[in-house]
Amino acid sequence: MYQLDYTLTDPQDRVDLVYKILEENPEPSEAYLETLANYMIFCLDKQEKKERKIITENRKVTIDKRETSYEGLVAQLENGEDGIYNLTDEGNKSVIFRPKVTITKKDLEDIPDL
Repeated sequence: MYQLDYTLTDPQDRVDLVYKILEENPEPSEAYLETLANYMIFCLDKQEKKERKIITENRKVTIDKRETSYEGLVAQLENGEDGIYNLTDEGNKSVIFRPKVTITKKDLEDIPDL
């Protein structure tokens, strides 16, 4: 039985090992597939991740925060860019890009600790 070898630093070596593991176990669980994917991705350097357009969890959080384009928002306001600064505290533009999170009644029912 093959095991993940974290001493391998070459991405192709890791891919080859993952293929061997999948040949041995053709129907792994979703959690194990995610572990295998992370195993292959984490050895890639930053530039290669960018070229392959791989979205990591951290990148996904950043993308999700910026739901509104700055230009689109400025175009909708009467004062343009000045209106943006009026909406924010001390001119911090990133504040307006964060979506508001509200706790619903369903959340309170599902998560009693809230």
